[in-house]
Amino acid sequence: MDENQGLEDLSGLLSRAQAGDEEAIRSLRGLEREIRLMVRVRLPAELRSQFDSMDFVQDVWQSFLRKLREDPAWFHDVHNLRTYLKGTAKNKIKEEHRRQTKTHKYNLGRKEPLYVRQGDREVPRELPSLAPSPAENAQTQDQIARLFEGRDPLAAQILDLRQAGLTFEQIGLRVNLHERTVRRIFDSIRRELG
Repeated sequence: MDENQGLEDLSGLLSRAQAGDEEAIRSLRGLEREIRLMVRVRLPAELRSQFDSMDFVQDVWQSFLRKLREDPAWFHDVHNLRTYLKGTAKNKIKEEHRRQTKTHKYNLGRKEPLYVRQGDREVPRELPSLAPSPAENAQTQDQIARLFEGRDPLAAQILDLRQAGLTFEQIGLRVNLHERTVRRIFDSIRRELG
């Protein structure tokens, strides 16, 4: 089968495709196989687990359609179109690879597997806990105890309820004070602590 079949008159084909001609659109979509092959050949191994080749194919088509809108005369023959698609696929892959390996946020070198091999089986990797350590818990409890030392019972109750996650309005209802009064007491304690 001739690889240029249906693509001989590129400008006419593009005009017909823009007008909605199904056959013209099918002819252009025939290039998708070529683009996908270009992507698969160039896609680095470390990106293959994160991206499907069709992700890049769709990006290439978007670039093609954008360029076609901006400068329809750019694509004057099939060779020119194929060169553009090939270069765009190559650039899209390079750009994503650079983003994934060079920027700290997406750096592939920072990624670690969730399972590690121990002997003849894979076990879950121990992940650092987000919970406070026992020492951090002890320090927090000491700070809370110092916070409550020497407080009148009402202020201590307000602190206790605030620590439990209640809003100033909810605390006011519990201790029979207006919400603004509760807020004032809390703010004065905060200012003391400085």
